[in-house]
Amino acid sequence: MGRTLPTVNQVLEENRAQWSRFYRALRKEDRELLDRLFDGAKYFTAACVYQVHVTPSESIMLAMLLHLEKELQELHRRLGAEAGTEHGVGQGPSLGGANESRGRLYAGRGSERLLLTAGKK
Repeated sequence: MGRTLPTVNQVLEENRAQWSRFYRALRKEDRELLDRLFDGAKYFTAACVYQVHVTPSESIMLAMLLHLEKELQELHRRLGAEAGTEHGVGQGPSLGGANESRGRLYAGRGSERLLLTAGKK
């Protein structure tokens, strides 16, 4: 009889277990970040199911990257709304490119200001 294939969630947890020594070597705040990456990959398990011709680890890593990209897009959208601009990520002028000058965007309040720069140094 054939072997039953594990679910994507099971593979995700197996991958998490495989990285346990790496995880233990991290500082607490870095462990929390790694946990967030694995948790974020869970949002894309349905897409991972359809990508059967690559290794499960590759699907999981891509799902983590996609989750991070979504978070970045949301942050850009919020920064644009806070700055009073009408465009978010992927719309309007970009903050850096081969022929563009260095762009700066400040966000935050008081001493908690974040400076995002783009372009070549």
